[in-house]
Formats: sequence, C-alpha cells, structure tokens
Amino acid sequence: MDYFNSLPLYAEDSYVREFRAEVVKAGPRFAVLDRTAFYPESGGQPSDTGVFRVGGREVTVRKVMKRGRDIYHYLDDNIPAGSGVEGVIDWEKRYWNMRRHSAEHLLTGLFEEAGSGPKVYSDMERLEFKPSSLDAETLERVRSRFDEIVDENTSVRIYFTSREELDVGGDERKRAFLEKIPRNIERLRMVDISGHALTFCFGTHVRSTGEMGRLSELTLSEAKKGRKIVHFTLENA
Repeated sequence: MDYFNSLPLYAEDSYVREFRAEVVKAGPRFAVLDRTAFYPESGGQPSDTGVFRVGGREVTVRKVMKRGRDIYHYLDDNIPAGSGVEGVIDWEKRYWNMRRHSAEHLLTGLFEEAGSGPKVYSDMERLEFKPSSLDAETLERVRSRFDEIVDENTSVRIYFTSREELDVGGDERKRAFLEKIPRNIERLRMVDISGHALTFCFGTHVRSTGEMGRLSELTLSEAKKGRKIVHFTLENA
C-alpha cells in the first residue's frame, strides 16, 4: 500500500485480532514488521496495544506510531530483526475505539448536514466546529437522528478509490485534508456510512451502525473565537 512499507492489515479488515509477521527492523524496545494489524496512533484515534508472542515469551506492545512510511511498535522488551512473531490485539480496547471512531464519523456528517459549519478537529469524545449557529435545538435533532440510524443498523462501507475519481465539491474540510495527502498517493480509502457520512480515512471502523451503540451523552460548549465543541459518549456494549 502506498502509505506504508508494512502491509496494514487493519486497513483491509478491522476485525483481524491475531496475525503472523516478521520483524524487518528492530532497535531498543521497538520493532517494525513486514505486516501488522496494530493501528498506529493517527487522526485522533489512539493506537492499539497488545502482545507479540515470540520464542515462547510474550512481549507487550505499549504503543504504535507511524514514522515516515514505517509503523513502529514500542515494546517492553527487545526482539531481534528477523524474528517471526504472532501479534495479538487487545480486542476490547480496539473494538471500543472502532465504535467511537465510527460514531465520530456519523456525528460529523449529521452535524454538517444540519448546518454546523466545517469541522476543524475531532477525536473519540469531541467534535470542534468553526463558528456557526449550532445550538441546543440542533444538538437534539442530531442526537435523535443518530440513535435512529443506530437502530436501523445500516452498513458502514469501506472501499478504495483513486484521487482522480474523488469529488470533494465545495467541502472545505475534505478539500483541505486531501491537500495534505502526498500527491504520489493515488489510492484513497473511503468510509461511507450509508449516505449519512462519507470521507477518506485509514482508521478502524465497525461494519454497521448498530455496533456503535446509542448515545448516552451529547453536549454543546463554546470555545475561543466562537468555535463550537460537541462532546459525546456512547452507551456501553
């Protein structure tokens, strides 16, 4: 894949929990693999954690980061280059992040459709928008629609498209994000939540809205320079 030297298994299937790989680069308490299902911290989504099983022992994967085109796994012990490892994802944590990240996409689409103005930042618990007329009434409309879509259990479709085929139209946020992606990267990963939210993203996602779960909290606050911040929490599975 154009983005990485390692094959990012999570980009093809977010539900891969265990995998086998070879260490192609190693150093003091880090390893780079030829393939990995561990998601590196990016775009407001924290990295996966878990373990490597190697040589009859378990080495803890504490954090995963993208550095250049490499995906670095930071460990609690050393593993020599050339070692074969079995990677095991901390699935409970991964799945919780998948639910929240997918919910962040859906909420973004619903708020922007409701006239919130472009989003300028998001993570697993909040969305920050440029100054707009976003208010408590809009908040309640979005909350109701979000829960309806969750109950409908509509599909979350992930597919790849070329840069030339992608039309961001007048979407300021998507256009700015696209401009940050190196021009030599032609294959873009798209996440489409049944027409309610469509964007390019390399994060991990659930297969349907029913897996996200309903909202347990959705609140609105104001930040500097008139920006609006939406805070959200999902119900536990």
